[in-house]
Amino acid sequence: MRRALLLPLLLALLPLAGCTRAKRPDAPTFPSLAKSLFGTLEDEGALASAYVVDAVTGEPLFNHREHVRLLPASTMKVVSTASVLSALGADFRYQTPVALEGAHVDGLFLGDVVVEAAGDPSLGSWRFPETALACDQVADAMVARGIRQWRGNVRVRGTDEADFPFGPGWAWDDAAYAYSAAPTSFVFRENVVDLSLSRAEGVDCAQPPTVQLTPAFASLSTVVSVDMTAERTNVACVRQRGGPGVRCVWRSPANQCPRAATVKLAVDEPQVLFSACVEEALLKRGVPRLPHTLESPAPLRPPVPEPLVTLVSPPLSELVKVTNKESLNLYAERLGLRFTRERTGAETYAALRSALGEELTRRGIPARDLRPVDGSGLSRYNLATARGLVRVLFTSLREPYGTALVESLPVAGQDGTLATRPVTPVTAGRIRAKTGTLSGQRCFVGVVDRPGDSQHPRVVFALMLGNMDEGTALPSSEAFDRFAAALVELPLR
Repeated sequence: MRRALLLPLLLALLPLAGCTRAKRPDAPTFPSLAKSLFGTLEDEGALASAYVVDAVTGEPLFNHREHVRLLPASTMKVVSTASVLSALGADFRYQTPVALEGAHVDGLFLGDVVVEAAGDPSLGSWRFPETALACDQVADAMVARGIRQWRGNVRVRGTDEADFPFGPGWAWDDAAYAYSAAPTSFVFRENVVDLSLSRAEGVDCAQPPTVQLTPAFASLSTVVSVDMTAERTNVACVRQRGGPGVRCVWRSPANQCPRAATVKLAVDEPQVLFSACVEEALLKRGVPRLPHTLESPAPLRPPVPEPLVTLVSPPLSELVKVTNKESLNLYAERLGLRFTRERTGAETYAALRSALGEELTRRGIPARDLRPVDGSGLSRYNLATARGLVRVLFTSLREPYGTALVESLPVAGQDGTLATRPVTPVTAGRIRAKTGTLSGQRCFVGVVDRPGDSQHPRVVFALMLGNMDEGTALPSSEAFDRFAAALVELPLR
């Protein structure tokens, strides 16, 4: 009888027991967070593509539209830098020979200083102590030969730029700026000068400002006008049609009067800049350049080339590091073209497409996943998939130069183009990625270390965002921050 009474009572209590046990929410995982991010972006009309693999085995761990082709922007630099490292090795250094062609007559050198263009993108750059002193090295070598006066020129050989004044698909309105400097076979001071604009206190803001170029020996035709009707303050420059030089407009709102501004501009003739630099360095050492109108003190024999000095670059690993961390377009183009010369004997963009295509084929990357047109990513003709970009980095990790390539990638919260990105104690130092930005496009490719995950301690990833709009509720930088942090912290399954 008691058993008969207990059974209905237990059945009645079962629903109540279920109510007291609320269902626990699912623990967050990397895939759930990534899909939530992408859903938010795609609901607003953006495109999102991502691919993640194990850094050792290549096992796919996450994919989302990884086959969609988008503009890679500066993530194309990973392709060019990985390729040149594979061909030349991390210890390779450019060597630029300098010779004298002329005769010495009682301390007077009658002839030319001749430079053989070697394609070194760092020659004369302020980034490296050994390259910043290029002109001083030439001047010191001439003084050491007993030269006290000089009549002649600085000449650069091997500067036929007919095939690549600019990269194919580059935007014409970028051409005046330093980030779009032409990748000439002879580079000096990164083919860049600094334009400074200033107004003294009390000067009418509508009047043309004072213009100054740095370095002081630079020569660049500039025309600067003022626009006081703009919404914000900036300096906008374009190349002048029909001749060298640039035309700039210093813009600001009517109620503002900025006193100073600077902009880095590209120069067309780096050999002229180098010649002026050498002449200045010699003057500082008391060696003047005499006018060509002076008669020779004695009949001269035909000039015989005499080696003077060889200008040597930093190792390729250092050049690649500044290329990727600072996203230097000129360096990426020159490194890509140097790889092309190594593979084909030519330095043209047609040869570059062929050489990079063959390199990608060697890595098992089909053309449908990566179609490079230039080395920097400035070209709007480049196409890439997240799958292709990941494959470039993954295959590089298996080769001797892999460490040099990984160390060249910006570190979130520390340096390069990711220096300002927020990190936590857990994510700090564990996110490395090359960034890429063009209008409406934002891309990232890199490696992430996962502490505590013995199965997948390091992963390679690519995140590509297209059709982005300035008013998007989830900005691309925030999407990357959350995506990368989740790769460090959350389970992959």
